[in-house]
Amino acid sequence: MDWPLRSLLFVPAHRTDFVEKSIRFQPDAVILDIEDSVPPDHKPAARALVPAAAKLLRAAGIVPTVRINPLPEGGREDVAVAACEGMAAVILPKADSAAEIAELHDLLSYHEGRAGLAHGTIAILPLPETARGLRHGHDLAQASRRVRGLFGALGGPVAGDIARAFGFLPTLGGEEQRYMNSKIVLDSRAADADFPVAGIIGTAIDDLASVEAMVRRAKEMGYTGACLIHPSHVEIANRIFRPTAEEVAICEGMLAAFAEAEASGLGAVRYRGSMVDYAMLPPARAVIQEAARLAARGISI
Repeated sequence: MDWPLRSLLFVPAHRTDFVEKSIRFQPDAVILDIEDSVPPDHKPAARALVPAAAKLLRAAGIVPTVRINPLPEGGREDVAVAACEGMAAVILPKADSAAEIAELHDLLSYHEGRAGLAHGTIAILPLPETARGLRHGHDLAQASRRVRGLFGALGGPVAGDIARAFGFLPTLGGEEQRYMNSKIVLDSRAADADFPVAGIIGTAIDDLASVEAMVRRAKEMGYTGACLIHPSHVEIANRIFRPTAEEVAICEGMLAAFAEAEASGLGAVRYRGSMVDYAMLPPARAVIQEAARLAARGISI
């Protein structure tokens, strides 16, 4: 199972050397970018290189995804190539309406059929970067059963499309971004798109302390993974979005204590100084299940 993806590393799709180098950093996924990191004259070449890059990444145990261009700006042509063997998801930038998501769903269905792929193989991650898209995030997430999560962003002082659309001035502290990101997470989960991811942007690349603080904030706000712009950030996201041995031990102890209490006819138990009832059990089981999923992939905690 590919999801959740803890770390997604942006790589310009026309830079085959960057794609090859990304493997050594072991992100959960690579985003083969055909949009903002690719000069206009290089977009046709970037598009053509996507299938081979996806095959290379899968062979290395890394999940390939692709950020296409907005549908009216070459995105339709991008989808025709992106619907290839091994591709896990398409990220739609500037996502503005449910109608765009529905169109992308249909395009993927058509091109999956042409490529001999099972219907529904490729997921959608909408990236709302307009005020209307941010306002109607739930509609975007609900527009297709392919949507696995909305794409948000935690930004530092260098403003990007989302900050400009929303109208805030980004800071490293991020107080001005909390409402937006909480809304993106809630909109996503309310539509059963359970894997919202956060872009970590707008910081100095070598300011790893700030990157780590932003990734931790993303996890605390409910995001299940982080999208990263530099390979040095991958280890941070992999570590933060991985359950620790202590967390697993606490959750295992909680379940054991509750099972003992339940056997005695109780529906609540005091554990490590806190009262635990049935509402606390699903999150604990989720931590243990995620640790088991990672262990099955050879990732230790």
